[in-house]
Amino acid sequence: MDDFEQSQAEKRTLRHGYRSLLADATVRKKEYLADSELLLSDLERANGLFGDVCSTAEGVLDSRFLLLSADVGAQRAHMLRIDSAAFDSLAFIENARAILYGSDADAMQMSGTLPAWATIGTVALSMSRVAPRLAHAYGPLSVEPRERRRTEGVRRQTANGPTSSAHIETMGTEDVRRQENQTTRLVQKVHRILAERGPINLFRLVINPQSFAQSIENIFYVSFLIRDGRAYIDDDSGQPMIEACEPPQQQDYQSGLAKKQLIFTLDQPTWQEIIDVYGIRESVIPQRRSVRDEQGMSQISSQVPV
Repeated sequence: MDDFEQSQAEKRTLRHGYRSLLADATVRKKEYLADSELLLSDLERANGLFGDVCSTAEGVLDSRFLLLSADVGAQRAHMLRIDSAAFDSLAFIENARAILYGSDADAMQMSGTLPAWATIGTVALSMSRVAPRLAHAYGPLSVEPRERRRTEGVRRQTANGPTSSAHIETMGTEDVRRQENQTTRLVQKVHRILAERGPINLFRLVINPQSFAQSIENIFYVSFLIRDGRAYIDDDSGQPMIEACEPPQQQDYQSGLAKKQLIFTLDQPTWQEIIDVYGIRESVIPQRRSVRDEQGMSQISSQVPV
């Protein structure tokens, strides 16, 4: 079903189903470890709900349940017992050292004896059906280097003489300093807007429905605020909510505060989908004007005075 055909009531019902599933999964986390059938039953619930997912908001809730179930699966694998005995990692290491150094592994290791990696490799090979690769076969045995032919470009001539070549503008030290100062001013402006608006959805803050390029720039400016601890993102509600805050002090990090980073990817189809899903009609961060240079190229807005 297309996202545009899904009504708001259907979306609310779907989100309610996911939140109910997440609440049950959080309570049953210990029960999952003892009863795999219960986990499979909730996974079937999630699969049924996922069939109606058409937007990123509901997809986020589905991914949260998948992360929780993957964590449970990892804990069950760690608790897995083979031949009625738990896997003993210490015993495994001791057996490996016995193969590498012999019966008196401690003495042989202290004396500087090289470990017998070939022997342990032979033991590991007997447990695998994968054919060993030839580590030395990095390429053909004989290679004849190909000569690169240099061809001089033919300059187009006009009636009045040769055409003028494209001029590539280089940035000097003063241009770089000016652009850095302009970026700093824009970051401060975004911080003032965020402080005045209070908690707001991240997409509603950064997305500019009239300009994909400026949406990318807004994310760039917000990333400075997150890096410096002047804003933070909270997704406990299932939506990325951003709010201005005071930068943490050194004692906050000593008390256990940790920074978390993520990679934000945004392409034009996703940008358009966010605009449609959230009904964004105007940009919270004011649109910046652009200026065209002598060649008709548009400058990025961080180079345009505000």
